[in-house]
Amino acid sequence: MTANTERDAFGRLPEELRIKIIKLSPDPLSLRNLAHASPAMGRVLDRYALEIVEVVLDVTVPVQTRRLMGAVLKALFSRFPASLSEAQKVAKTDSTVATDEMRSSGLDRAAAAVRSLLATAENVHAWSHACLEHLVRKSMELRPSTLIEKGPGRTSREQFENAESRKDYLPQYTGPPSWVEEQRMIKSFWRLQFFLELQGASNKGRLGTCWPRQEVEALSKSSPDGFYDMFNFEREQTLTACDFFGAVTSGAITLVAAVHDNAYRLPTIRWIEGAVPRCSCAEPPSFERNKDNFFQGPENLDANQMSYHFQRFMSNCDQYEDAGPVLLAFPFQPWRKYGFAIWDGKRMADLGMRDPKGKSFLRNRMKYSFRWFSILTEEDLRDLP
Repeated sequence: MTANTERDAFGRLPEELRIKIIKLSPDPLSLRNLAHASPAMGRVLDRYALEIVEVVLDVTVPVQTRRLMGAVLKALFSRFPASLSEAQKVAKTDSTVATDEMRSSGLDRAAAAVRSLLATAENVHAWSHACLEHLVRKSMELRPSTLIEKGPGRTSREQFENAESRKDYLPQYTGPPSWVEEQRMIKSFWRLQFFLELQGASNKGRLGTCWPRQEVEALSKSSPDGFYDMFNFEREQTLTACDFFGAVTSGAITLVAAVHDNAYRLPTIRWIEGAVPRCSCAEPPSFERNKDNFFQGPENLDANQMSYHFQRFMSNCDQYEDAGPVLLAFPFQPWRKYGFAIWDGKRMADLGMRDPKGKSFLRNRMKYSFRWFSILTEEDLRDLP
């Protein structure tokens, strides 16, 4: 028995048992760490790479994120969607992580592709948590005001601008990101990752053999938020990731640094000295029937969250006391920088942006509409219609 085997307890186990154990990895990061820490487990991963990663992703990763990861894995085998339209729907189209063609490509190629995917997953996770950390800090700086009485004016905006109010609310710290917040962010960065993979493939001429020229040109002119077939609330989530990505790569945010080791993939992200990463994975919660008052359960991941509902309501609805919309169809954009496209109901309540006692986002709607309005900066108001 070699010294390495003596130090690696997994090396003393039968291969069949090692396969069963590695398939029980609780998430892709744990799978990568286990294969890195144990040479014996690393050999198992390399020999059964596609089989293992399929099982782990199927059990531990939400479905839309899993489809995006599968698309990135296929791209590592130079297997791309057959058309622009198919690529735009990749997160919402049922598909297997690996194809028969990928399985027949050889062990070495499969192992290299899976290890690359797992490294990318770790980087996406780091980007997601850095973004969440930034958004938490940004939102904790808010100092919203409470409406006492609306002021004079013909429009709701004028009445809010002239209102009597007091700056009396201090946001409460909710804690680390919840599971649904983390997964919204991770999914958004996987959208960005796959989009960059496609653009990289296009730049290298790999799409020209299967896509018409006009589709390749359309991709080159696209942006991640406009590329995918998705709902508007998902677009705001994707833009949250894009905003952070742009701010980091431009140097506007110094919490982390990006290393451009590949222009057509997410750069490797590194925390700067003194910054404290919060990279532990949250566990998916479970609630009794009708007890998920803040919409934190897994069924809310792909659903329209309450903050987006509320913004749409106060911008477009005519059911207020004054029979007019409060914010005159303001877009969601000015609130995106505080994480409102990502946060669950509990964090929004702790920030003072929704009623903490009511499940309905319409409870005390005038009070909270003013709270939202009160955090808009002069620059925000100047840029709004």
